[in-house]
Amino acid sequence: MNILGIHSSYTALSHDPSASLMVDGRVVAAIEEERLNRIKTSSTFFPYNAIRECLDISGLSIEDIDVVVSDGSTYPILKDKIKKSLLHLFGYSPKIELVNHAYSHVAGAFLSSGYNDSLVVSVDGLGDKISIIITSVKIENNEVKYKELYRADRTCSLGNFYTSFTNYLGFKSVEGEYKVMGMAAYGKNNHDLSNIIYFDNKEGLIKSNNPEANIDLENYSSISDPSYNENYIYGLTNVKRPLYSSKIFEQNHFDLATSVQNQFSSTYISLIRYWLNKTKQKYLCLSGGCVLNCLANKELLDDELKGIYVMPAASDRGLSLGSALYLAGTEKEKIEPVENMYLGRAFDNKNIIKLLNNCDINYEIVNSPTKDCARLLKKGLVIGWFQGRAEFGPRALGHRSILANPQIKGMKDILNSKIKFRESYRPFAPAILKEDFDEYYESNIDFSYMTFTIDVPENLAKIIPEAVHFDGTARVQTVTKQSNSNFYDLLKEIKKDIGIGSVINTSFNLANEPIVDSPSDAIRTFFSSGIDVLYMNNIKLVKNIN
Repeated sequence: MNILGIHSSYTALSHDPSASLMVDGRVVAAIEEERLNRIKTSSTFFPYNAIRECLDISGLSIEDIDVVVSDGSTYPILKDKIKKSLLHLFGYSPKIELVNHAYSHVAGAFLSSGYNDSLVVSVDGLGDKISIIITSVKIENNEVKYKELYRADRTCSLGNFYTSFTNYLGFKSVEGEYKVMGMAAYGKNNHDLSNIIYFDNKEGLIKSNNPEANIDLENYSSISDPSYNENYIYGLTNVKRPLYSSKIFEQNHFDLATSVQNQFSSTYISLIRYWLNKTKQKYLCLSGGCVLNCLANKELLDDELKGIYVMPAASDRGLSLGSALYLAGTEKEKIEPVENMYLGRAFDNKNIIKLLNNCDINYEIVNSPTKDCARLLKKGLVIGWFQGRAEFGPRALGHRSILANPQIKGMKDILNSKIKFRESYRPFAPAILKEDFDEYYESNIDFSYMTFTIDVPENLAKIIPEAVHFDGTARVQTVTKQSNSNFYDLLKEIKKDIGIGSVINTSFNLANEPIVDSPSDAIRTFFSSGIDVLYMNNIKLVKNIN
């Protein structure tokens, strides 16, 4: 069966449209629309480009698709809108099915995890009138069985809680939450926010006593609308909000960020632990935009679980994949595990060279880009690394990455000011050979997708200081030969030069832009920033080398 999963953004209240394609139980492609149209979050867009490219990757046409499936089951009019869009853009519409937004998140996490039985927790802003859903899910004879244990509506939304303070601190919804999480390392937990949202352990419920911290959501018409009640938050915290136009932060702003993060983590972790204890489940899957709060996820590493899987594309950008997986499960198809998130487009040298020649850009072909790149990383150069199929999800995992030496003093500041053009306090993450990581940190949890921070052991922190945050944490990506052979080979080479197989790995993009997808995206970003060298496959572009 050929299943096309889509997530559309027909209104300014939704965001991150994408498309995913499954063929006979196997995921063959998944792409976010923003990567192709170059508009961050792509709110109000139908994922036409993503659908087109998924079809191209699979070698199928729209007529070959048996069913199109989307989240949005509480909005039956969505079927007609999708049909009209497909007819308008492709001239043909397959059968269309709708899935509940929350269950799409659940299926996306569970059915890509490889587990057969798990507690699955989805924590979101809001979708199909659900903000949180907890289920017990298992597979029996290729049938996926869901047992719902708990759900919460928008009045108890952890996503809305965090977004309100994200906006109050001067950042945009959907994208600014990571910035608040980064600020939290520099503050103190000075504000008691438990009267806004908290977990009642006796009743097993999230409760919200003072939802007036948010604006009236009935009149909330766009994710760009400020989503906070200024008078209420100022009266509660006595912290004056920084103007969006100035972005000048004082210590009390960092303290507020810390308090927000702490209250979120307390509520989130208490909820999960309550249901783990109640069900005695030893496997946990997490999805929904809130579970990308890797700082909160760190607290789960202390729990005695056999496995924790955080869906790498946990936010709404992953709904297309979740919807496709959900439908495949209802059809009792044998679903193959999703081996990795390298599900986007790849480009061969022929196309890249044609582009470079058309633009009259000098380049060279190198025999071993991994050895050549490692040599330049040792010198302290910043590298654009464009290889293979693009990643699906918000993290660059070694295919569309900017790389740097984690031992060069001041490298974090160089990356923030000259490459990414973003706030100076923002941290960077290390990619590290799994065998090297295992020498310093013992865990049975998979750190392949940058979905957890860890407390970095002191002896490791001394070796990769520029990849460790102010509070001694890092959002680690471990790399194996099986998961990414090309990136693994690069880390093996850099180990020869600096003594450990590790680099700073950050997404290949400028501030407020999507991660690059195509060679033209990579070239434009390369020449628009302080990146010194760009490798596209084994094609090398150079600038700023003395």
